Formats: sequence, structure tokens, C-alpha cells
Amino acid sequence: MDKTAFDLSPKQREIKEKARAFGEKWAPLAAEIDVSDKAPREEMIKDHIEMGLAGITIPAKYGGQDLNCIEFALAIEEASRGMKSWYAGDILFGTTCTGPTVVMASDDEALKNKYLPPLARGEKSAAIAMTEPKYGSAVTDLETSAVLDGDHYILNGTKRFITGAPEYDLYATFVRFKGIPGSKGIGAVLVEKGAPGLTMEEGKQVLGGRGGPHGTLYFNDCRIPKQNLILREGKFGKLMLAFNMERLYIASLCLGLAEASLDTAIDYSNKREQFGKPVNEFQSIYHLIAEMWTEIESARYSVYMAALTAEEGKFPKPLEVSTAKYIAANISRDVSFKAMQILGGDGVVMDTSPQRCFRDAILSATTGGTMQVLKNVIATLVLGKRFDQRK
Repeated sequence: MDKTAFDLSPKQREIKEKARAFGEKWAPLAAEIDVSDKAPREEMIKDHIEMGLAGITIPAKYGGQDLNCIEFALAIEEASRGMKSWYAGDILFGTTCTGPTVVMASDDEALKNKYLPPLARGEKSAAIAMTEPKYGSAVTDLETSAVLDGDHYILNGTKRFITGAPEYDLYATFVRFKGIPGSKGIGAVLVEKGAPGLTMEEGKQVLGGRGGPHGTLYFNDCRIPKQNLILREGKFGKLMLAFNMERLYIASLCLGLAEASLDTAIDYSNKREQFGKPVNEFQSIYHLIAEMWTEIESARYSVYMAALTAEEGKFPKPLEVSTAKYIAANISRDVSFKAMQILGGDGVVMDTSPQRCFRDAILSATTGGTMQVLKNVIATLVLGKRFDQRK
């Protein structure tokens, strides 16, 4: 089931093969990771480095592979498809996705020269810290402050639902400078794990996306060197362009989960017999498979196009990537549920993959922008005007 209308280059096919092999290698542990909510993270990080899957989009001058968003999307898709789990993609997330991309968006070469090489080598992982307890989707209202005090910025505030916390090494943190209201006051700084005044705790268990770390960051007069400024206030647009990498990640992940569900459904329907013949010879089953196939192909087109139209090949455009995430998240949920129906009773037991992919898809609909937020973004860009959500 590897047919695609896109003519992939030899390098892109190589990335696909490596990522699929990485996911398949760890697939036997997927159910265990899902139940225990713990994963052999260090071993998997080492493995993805050895397989050449770290730092995919980081420029070569910083030690990265200098590939583009399409190669990243292919890697996430295939790793997730191979493992039949969200978790395989999370390993690549820390060395290529939103945190590293926000650092890449910095105007400061010294900062990039210091932090991007260890990310490219897979020695460190970077997350993005944006969501706050009071302001989930209302990003422009965030309160975490950064005040310059001599050679340091002093941070105060709380970040919640942070992918990678408390295990990642670096956090590209969205902050408000000088008390300036709205988006004009928002910039970003890079906070290292162990910085004075930073404490972290694990988050609550969630429905899907299990095994990967996610938690809360508390900044209490947290001191970081002023050299760790990524982007100062007034660069919100550039920050959000970098943030769009997370939406591409989730869209690609959902595509892979949908494909994994179809793979499982086809395999099961070929082997399972009822009334003396394979169940995929019943119209109700082969119609479901036809529906799943067409949905996946529509998602593939949207995801690949979002990746191919990224600015400089590294920064996904907002309209295309919001559309891709909206389509892929919905389709992933629908396809995995159809796979559960094809498996019948086996589809709802906890050691089969479609129900895991279904839960991962539900989680994906809330991260990197909810479905409703994505529709706001799409409508704004299509109609060319903003819709004020305030009173």
C-alpha cells in the first residue's frame, strides 16, 4: 500500500525507508508503551540517531541534514505508520520539529551556532513552551513575562501541556516583553533544563499520545542569559511561521496513523473468514476499505502540498498547513474507527492497534491548534479579514 501520485526523489525514498524501519523495529513495544505510559526513550533516541533521522531540516552549516519539510513529513508519516503509534514520531519531534524550528527562526547567529548543532546530532531535544493554564488557544493573551535585568532575563509564569517536559533539554518559550499587550509584545527565549528558577512536573495521563513526556513548566524569577533571546517583541508573525512546523508534524502523524489502521484492516480482512469466505469479500467491508483508501489519499495530497509549499523549505505556510492538519486529523479519526469496525470485537481490545491509533487521532485534534482554531485561521486567510473573538 505504498502507491502515491508524488514522484519522490531517491533521498526522499531513503528517508521513507529508514523511518518505516525505525517504526517497525519498535512496533512490538507499542501496546506495552500505551498501557504503561512509559517508553524506552533513551534507546529509541540513540536508534533514530544511528538511522540518520535526527536534525532533518536543520541547515548543514549547523550540522543538520539540510532537508526540507517534505522529507520531515515523510519521516513522521512512515515512523508512525511503522510503529502504529504516535510515539515513534515524538522521537523525531525533539530534534527537528517546532523547538528547533523556532531556534532556526532567530536573528542571532551565535545562538544558532551554540544550540542547533547538538540538536542536529540528536544529543539534545528542544520543545516549544507556549500554552498557558489561562490561555490555551488565546496565544496573544499569554502572561509569562520576560524582564531584562542586567545580563539576564527574569521569567515569571506557567506553561502547561508542554510536549517534552520534563525530559527535554531545551524549551523555546513564548514570553511577553515590557508588558506590551497583544501579539506585539510577544517574543521567545530559549530556556535550558536546570535553569535557576525553573521547575517542571509531569502532566496528567491523557487519552492518547501515551509514553511521551508532557508536563508543566513553572518560572519563578527564572534567570536565563540575555544571549538566549530567540526573537524579541514585534516578531510574532515570524514565531508563528516557525510554530506551523508543529501543525505539519501532527498532520503527517495523522496520515501515518490512518495508513497504519488501513494496513491492519486489510491484513485482518484477508485472513478472517466468516460464512466460508474472507470478510473482505462482503460489500460492507470492501466499501469501508474503499472509503478509507480515498480518505487517506486526500489527506496525503494535503499534507505533502503543505510541506512542499513551505517557505525556504523549512517554514510551513499557515493556510496550507492548517488545512492539512484539519483534514488529516479528521480523516485519521474516521479511518481508525472504520478499522475498528472491520476487526469487530478485536477492534476494541487494548492490544490491537486501530483503537490506539483512534485515541492518538483524538489527541491530535487538540494539539497544535484545535479544529475550531484551525477553521478560524483558514477563514481568516481565505476571506482576507480577521474575526475578533473578544467581547
